[in-house]
Amino acid sequence: MPKLQLHQPQRQAPLGVIIMFFQNLRRAINFVLAVVVVNFGRDFSWLGMGYTEWGIIFAAFFLVYSFLQYRKFYFYVSGDNFVIERGVLKQEKINVPFGRIQSVNTKQNVIQRLLNLVGLKIDTAGSQQQEINIPALSKAYAKELRDYLMEKRYEHLEEAEESEEEISSSNVGQREPLLRLSIADLFKVGFTQNHLRSGLILFAIVNGYIWEFEEYLIKPFEPYLEETAQTFVGKGFILFPIGLLAFVIISVIASLITTVLRYYNFSFYLGSEGLDIESGLLNRNSYNVPYEKIQYFFWESNPLRRIIGYRTLKVKQAGSQAVNERKLIGIPGLKARALLRIIQMQYPDRKSGRYTYYRPHRLLFIQRLVWLALVPSLLLSTLLYFQDLDLIFYIPIPLFFALVVFLSYKYWRSIRIRVNAGYVEIQKGYVFPKRILVPNYKLQNLSLNQSFLQAWRGLKSFQFHTAAGTLSISHLPAEDSESLYNYLLFCIESSSEKWM
Repeated sequence: MPKLQLHQPQRQAPLGVIIMFFQNLRRAINFVLAVVVVNFGRDFSWLGMGYTEWGIIFAAFFLVYSFLQYRKFYFYVSGDNFVIERGVLKQEKINVPFGRIQSVNTKQNVIQRLLNLVGLKIDTAGSQQQEINIPALSKAYAKELRDYLMEKRYEHLEEAEESEEEISSSNVGQREPLLRLSIADLFKVGFTQNHLRSGLILFAIVNGYIWEFEEYLIKPFEPYLEETAQTFVGKGFILFPIGLLAFVIISVIASLITTVLRYYNFSFYLGSEGLDIESGLLNRNSYNVPYEKIQYFFWESNPLRRIIGYRTLKVKQAGSQAVNERKLIGIPGLKARALLRIIQMQYPDRKSGRYTYYRPHRLLFIQRLVWLALVPSLLLSTLLYFQDLDLIFYIPIPLFFALVVFLSYKYWRSIRIRVNAGYVEIQKGYVFPKRILVPNYKLQNLSLNQSFLQAWRGLKSFQFHTAAGTLSISHLPAEDSESLYNYLLFCIESSSEKWM
């Protein structure tokens, strides 16, 4: 790959003016809807001009301002830093050392795709958001710039073992993806999503807009609603199941649409630099996670996905909890064979060495039984007693109690830790099974905690601290906890691997 000449200030693609114009226009429209329309209504007028006149004036202003933004936006290389200069009214200069670059990703929204441009985003160590955002580059130039920055990154990392030739030859476009999702896979993933979550999110969005623009969406229908209110109340017994069915149908449709928009043409690669993922229908996104930034893998499922044998693999990166939740990379629709293949490629020595197993004490089951089954059942029984209701209303209580006891027992029995010289593997969950695989050298700290109740029963809680967050297991026997603590501490101290 030819070297880019970045020592002179470079501008974005000329069509970047349009990208910046629509970005500014979108912010202005959001402000007008949230502030002006809500407070002044449809009859807004200022200086004798209404929405149309002011809209034309602001559109012209934003067009000029976007052109100035484009002209004032430069990026270049200075020494060992990638530099951006930007700003019209306020000048800003950002220096990012190559050695602090964590990953370089590309994104495409609808406007960028229409203009055949991409946006480049650069994550740096310690940041909670992307510090560098170049919104308008041609696809070929963005790819060259990404490869150039990643090459410079590896040159400045002491722990990088790859030579410059190996890095330069890495080319995502020339590799076959390890995993693709077909349209059939997308529908299977969509049908096995968390539909309750999708429905509640959609309800919250729609409800928020309804009340924000109550004057336009509700008031015109108030006379009709008042006339039919009694009818709805009287037929509530019939309408409730219909409404519930409609909610389920809309939630499933929302899950399907979200899945297609997010995972359309999903491609997953394992390269010499790290993981590369490309996906998206309207917004086409490309993510790269360098291997050394990966802290651990975990894979999970749910009742619907278990029926068709699907799992979701997720990658935890180094960073704060807020960063990890926002940048969590998921690979949906994995069959067992594909999952094992990816795990084996990332951790080829996972099964080398004898494993030692640990399980929590039954006190964990007892606590869940008390707080999730016994206490709610007693409270509900007390409430029904004071309502002076017939015994038939008490029937669901023992059924609920028995179900929670069964699930609590299964959850307790599902939890186990297995450890060898290289890895910690945590398994938990019955309805929503989950497995976490952490290389020992990625552990930054270990800690043991003990409450008053645990001290009385001879138990302790174990915390595994990584750069991606903390993992906890409660109610391990004290002897097992201390044995595990000492063993892992020895593994960490004797390992020659670097966590980053």
